[in-house]
Amino acid sequence: MLPVIARAHPLLGTRRPVLHTLYDDLTPSGDVLLAPDRAEAALQSLFSELRNLIPGHLGLTLSGVRQGSPVLRALQHGADGYVRYRGTRSSYSYLNVQGDYGQYFAGLGNMRRNLKRFRKKLEGHGSVLVELRKGYPAASELLGEFIELEASGWKGRNGTAMADNPGAVAFYKALAENLGSDEEFEWYVIRVNNRVVAAQMCIRCGEALMLAKIAFDETYADCRPGHLLTGEVLRDVFSRQDVAEVNHLSNADWEGFWRMSHDEYVDVHLVRKSAMSTLFQMPRAAVHFAYQSYVRPRIPQRIKRIYRAFKRRGDRKPLRSATSRSVRQDEKR
Repeated sequence: MLPVIARAHPLLGTRRPVLHTLYDDLTPSGDVLLAPDRAEAALQSLFSELRNLIPGHLGLTLSGVRQGSPVLRALQHGADGYVRYRGTRSSYSYLNVQGDYGQYFAGLGNMRRNLKRFRKKLEGHGSVLVELRKGYPAASELLGEFIELEASGWKGRNGTAMADNPGAVAFYKALAENLGSDEEFEWYVIRVNNRVVAAQMCIRCGEALMLAKIAFDETYADCRPGHLLTGEVLRDVFSRQDVAEVNHLSNADWEGFWRMSHDEYVDVHLVRKSAMSTLFQMPRAAVHFAYQSYVRPRIPQRIKRIYRAFKRRGDRKPLRSATSRSVRQDEKR
């Protein structure tokens, strides 16, 4: 399956569109769904049909293809009708959960001690219950509670909560209903005195568990319910036979607390073998390739760190409550 978005070329317009796979800032991987044992033949067939349906397109960008993907193996011998260039390389976090949880937990250092301390603090508020809910109708029933919980926090104050986006609500309702029927939509929830204080939305894809969205009650911010819930998720999945990997769909700094590994993702630019593509699309793909292959590896690490720190300044969240300041000090200690 190859879903694509067609965008007008800035000079040539809609008659010569540039195609790319689906992605956004939160989920930058726009891979193609291929059966591994038929990847090469299937991909070539998809490309052939793409040329029939959109004959004027100049090229196709596959965004964030993961290392080891069937797509990369299928492209080893090239793609009929296209010239291939590699573009931006990115690194995103994941955690292999096929090992021993006790050994993993012992290696968490300060996070291990903080989890015990924050759990004790949360228990001071009442009876604590951690539950896993999956299947329909639980997937849909808990979605309403999650939307309300998320809207009560900083996302609600910023206007970026799901509740402020009817399209997002409709999307996740459809997702919960369809995946919930196959038990591929899951919830991990922490309740205090039967009140939901943290909820983690999960989507299971094969042997990978995607941690899609998390929300928590800021009344309990000093107990770090988000960290506590992530710890409970990891504790459980290490014991599950149907999950081999946990994926946060991101590469945030706080994931370093959980000693996560990283895998490489790469943009693949496919430029049509035509005069128009050679003139208007190939130079751009070639520049991307040259930068990623020759310039970027030579940029000093100090400059990269300064750039990342500057970029993160615009992504900082507002403090959740007055207790957030004390929590930050706890993490530093």
